[in-house]
Amino acid sequence: MSEVYVEKITKVFPPRTVALDDVTLLFERSKTTCILGPSGCGKTTLLRIIAGLIKPTKGKVYIDGRDVTNLPANKRNVGMIFQFAVVYDSMTVYENLALPLKSANYSENEIKSRVKEVAETFGISHLLSQRPVGLNIGLRQRIALARAIVRSPKILLLDEPLTNLDPLSRIQLRYELKRLQSNWGQTIIYVTHDQSEALTLGDKIAVMNLGRVHQYGTPNEIYERPADTFCASFIGNPCMNLIEVAVEANDSNVYIVIDSDRIDVSEFREILKDRSKVIFGIRPEHVEVSKERRGVGWFKKRISVIETLGNTAVLNFEIGGTTFKVKTELIPGIKEGEEIWIHFKEDKIRFFDPVSKKLIS
Repeated sequence: MSEVYVEKITKVFPPRTVALDDVTLLFERSKTTCILGPSGCGKTTLLRIIAGLIKPTKGKVYIDGRDVTNLPANKRNVGMIFQFAVVYDSMTVYENLALPLKSANYSENEIKSRVKEVAETFGISHLLSQRPVGLNIGLRQRIALARAIVRSPKILLLDEPLTNLDPLSRIQLRYELKRLQSNWGQTIIYVTHDQSEALTLGDKIAVMNLGRVHQYGTPNEIYERPADTFCASFIGNPCMNLIEVAVEANDSNVYIVIDSDRIDVSEFREILKDRSKVIFGIRPEHVEVSKERRGVGWFKKRISVIETLGNTAVLNFEIGGTTFKVKTELIPGIKEGEEIWIHFKEDKIRFFDPVSKKLIS
């Protein structure tokens, strides 16, 4: 399989809409890279540039070190799947899968063998003799994926292929894609606005907003150490709590002030000692709660709303002028309006610069 390198890609649509702004990324061979971001961030535009469907205003696209920026789409040997399944209802499922192989002059025996193998992979062997008209959207998307894979493209480009599926079909097809990449070593570039898809499928994730890449790394790197407040707030369910706080320091200790509580964060002394304000961040699952005070660093807050999720709960507090969420096991007997003790896990605290919004620790 192939690797893709995009270098300083900029795309401006008339009159002056900047869809991509100086994007440089390496999509590794035989890995799944997810491009994650909100609608309008430029992720689909980047995918279409890689496919050769549109040309960049500036920059280069390389496949295996070869400059393909001006190469037509049909010469790049890439497969592309869109949000809405594209299948041909006038043909049988077998004919749908065989079509790209016939166009590439495969022999009849090669076509039969390849169609059978791919159909089995996607669980559609029983449909080969029938037309896809009337099939549900999940099966139609499987057929579209199988057709894109059948000719062994160097790169598989997926543009939100699971968005329109029901939850069960989405989980099943997500598993099939993961298995496909693992078994066949397919290079996959996967566009999505769904963080759960990116965290589940991606070996690497590029987080985008407003045409720029904010962070590129493994799911764990992005989750544990988001590069800025945008990444912190876009990844996570619920997302990271972010509060701008005052910093107080004396000769021996450093504190952050949240409402009327002074919290000792002296282990971060070197990065905080010369600052008066920072943005404090912590993920909801990294906050401990208890009906009783357990020691130093615990403080009381009133629960405003409880969201129950089976045997877990999201507790909502009003802290630092914003809604602060804590994800925890359901505590028997707790009620909305009750005060409860909370504590931040020190090794999970993150600080961001209040001006640049970049991670400082």
